[in-house]
Amino acid sequence: MPTDVPLNILGPLGCGIQTGAGAVLNSLDPAAGATIAVFGAGAVGDAAILAAQVAACSTIIAVDRVAQRLDFARDLGATHGINVSDEDPVERIQELTGGNGVDYALETTGVPSVLRQAVDSLAVRGVAGLLGQAPIGSEVAFETGASLVRGWTLTTIVEGDAVPQLFIPRLIELYRAGRFPFDRLIKHYPFADIEKAFSDSEKGTTVKPVLTFS
Repeated sequence: MPTDVPLNILGPLGCGIQTGAGAVLNSLDPAAGATIAVFGAGAVGDAAILAAQVAACSTIIAVDRVAQRLDFARDLGATHGINVSDEDPVERIQELTGGNGVDYALETTGVPSVLRQAVDSLAVRGVAGLLGQAPIGSEVAFETGASLVRGWTLTTIVEGDAVPQLFIPRLIELYRAGRFPFDRLIKHYPFADIEKAFSDSEKGTTVKPVLTFS
């Protein structure tokens, strides 16, 4: 870790931030101008949204059920936000892409039914990345008839397919250059307020709580 970057923002790079950003920059590796939908606008999803901008994606769609998270995702650079409490995300993504679907879809929630939505949102030859950890033994059903001519791909991703010794310094360099402002996801709490940090995270009012010690 470089000494000129504050230590109290570096912790999340080791898990959630590395995972979301690596899923885009390492695993999916979209070409400039590609379209992407990120299902789940928590820490992992927001890191993916930041990385999609680094990759110069043209359309970046955030999907969540918490309005505040969607507002923040748009503030981070998502071009569109879809609240699943109000509309069907698959239908809306089709509308936003002129009926084509997205080139890439990233599932970060760990909810099997959301993975099905991510796959159904894909364009022909699209790629869905699975990041969210569902309970062991969880299953999801996919449509197989039309899939033969759609040619979509599903890939599973662990920790953003990253080599931390190489990828974390890359993220720090992007942060220094102002291209990856992951510090915006962080809110600090003194360790005595750990219960509030958990509560705020669960409610979605804080994306990535970081505990500090005096």
